Amino acid sequence: MVVGYIWGRRYTRMEVLSVSMLTVGVIMAAMADAQSKGKTSTSPTSTPLTGFLILFVAQLLSAIMGLYVQQTYATYGSHWHENLFYSHFLALPLFLPFRASLLAKFHHLTASPPLLLSSFPTRLANSTALPLPVPAPISGSLAKTLQNLQVPTHIASLMLNALTQYLCIRGVNLLAAQTSALGVTIVLNLRKLVSLFISIWVFGNKLPAGVVVGAAVVFGSAGLWGWEGQRKKGRERDVRRGRGEREKASVSKGG
Repeated sequence: MVVGYIWGRRYTRMEVLSVSMLTVGVIMAAMADAQSKGKTSTSPTSTPLTGFLILFVAQLLSAIMGLYVQQTYATYGSHWHENLFYSHFLALPLFLPFRASLLAKFHHLTASPPLLLSSFPTRLANSTALPLPVPAPISGSLAKTLQNLQVPTHIASLMLNALTQYLCIRGVNLLAAQTSALGVTIVLNLRKLVSLFISIWVFGNKLPAGVVVGAAVVFGSAGLWGWEGQRKKGRERDVRRGRGEREKASVSKGG
């Protein structure tokens, strides 16, 4: 929001309040999660303050990029497919200095045990969740095909991760073409908080009270932001309608 204000954007008091509440909620949830896991460090160069500083710089650069993309869309149209392609394609040369390490990691992934895909047709044929049973010839031929297909476990996990990352970044670019840069930032913060809840649930960690309070503040502030945005659009719609009616009245008088 501060970057947007410097950029020339203006916000209502309710929008400022909602973003301030969201910032406080995110900080509360992050600090409570770190304290519950006992993340302390004896190194003077590795402290939670250092992590928050790095996160702040990343958020600042992300805000600048979001505003630049928003201005680009306003000037040349919302061609988010091009932005999605070029932002990833032009970044590929940056991985060249790390090619040796990447190749070593890839060879390590290919050396992982293969998935047991041949047992999938049997499980499919014996499944009671399907409305119709799978014919034996189909399941048998599928088992023979999959028996010759060897997919390393880590490669399959990498492909699944790449697919979910693609869906995520595609959604972010589509959202950036439909709403403001600050709105995208708020949605991404909500997504990170939801990811935190999912990780706590998957790994069986205890949900700290501070995280619950921070999450309640974050979701409440996001709802407040959305409500204010709808009210702001309604006022702008009324202003445009009133301007149109005045123009029609002036034209009829002139005629």
